[in-house]
Amino acid sequence: MWLLLRMDTPPDGILKALRSLAIEAQAHRLGNRWAIELQGNGYLPEMLLRYEEVERILPDDTPYPLVQRWNGSVELPSWKRREKLLWIAGPCSVENKAQLLSLAQDLKSLGVHVLRGGAFKARTSPYSFQGLGEVALEWLLEARSLIGLPICVEILSEKHLPLYEQVDILQIGARNMDHYWLLKEVGSTQKPVLLKRNPQATIEEWLLAAEYLLLHGSPWVLLCERGIRTFERSTRYMLDVGAIPVVQRQTLLPVIADPSHAAGHWRYVEPLALSAVGAGAEGLIVEVHPDPLQAQSDSAQQLTLDQFILLYQRANALFSARLGHLTQPV
Repeated sequence: MWLLLRMDTPPDGILKALRSLAIEAQAHRLGNRWAIELQGNGYLPEMLLRYEEVERILPDDTPYPLVQRWNGSVELPSWKRREKLLWIAGPCSVENKAQLLSLAQDLKSLGVHVLRGGAFKARTSPYSFQGLGEVALEWLLEARSLIGLPICVEILSEKHLPLYEQVDILQIGARNMDHYWLLKEVGSTQKPVLLKRNPQATIEEWLLAAEYLLLHGSPWVLLCERGIRTFERSTRYMLDVGAIPVVQRQTLLPVIADPSHAAGHWRYVEPLALSAVGAGAEGLIVEVHPDPLQAQSDSAQQLTLDQFILLYQRANALFSARLGHLTQPV
């Protein structure tokens, strides 16, 4: 078993105490905290929890104990869990300051809770638009300050972390879900994280990636289903709506969906979004652009504001209907 120590608590005292009881133990540094690995029996856990240094005991009977036992709260200014559908929306890439500020104001007026936007972009082709980088981050932070929406921005490298100190939610994209050193560093910032599922990842691998984040300090993780790779090519990916209720049986962490990347084309974004909400998703992250034809990345899958408004209304209605059904006496 493992003893997870409280943040910034040194292991020396508890190691000494354990060894005085002839219990073999070894300390491991995990980001901003320490964990103690030891061999225990059925009588040890109650005794070990009496040590002030111990935050919790991690048993060996599950590969992701923190994910499975998470029971914290998700704190966002205008979203209350289980009362509203969480909306995260914005352009694939931040391309223009005035355009971003105008769109952010429209989205906030509509009721969106978090503004998304790409600064550094991970692209399959090295010749594709790679994002505006630091300039885009500055514009996103200005939008955050002026409009009042929290921002969610994808981070591609540990080297960029100093630039993201004021970003509210760090996004780990599908390509980096199994970039474990990045997960450790991002978790160590103690910021919330939106974690997208890799198209090749099993549910267990996805949850293990979330375990890295929680273990290293993230207070909560938004688990984002965004499609898996199959033989079918009609859509960009196959949105695995079945994964949503499966994951919800294993963790209390919120599960949301990204219909934009699964669809690959704007025509399919709404039906995939509604299917995810119907399956139990607590939120959606959707790409919205004032003029998708002029977008420098993912032009085909971004919704216009008018298209997004229709989706917003229909998905909220479905969520309310689902919530009403769940609260009826059985």
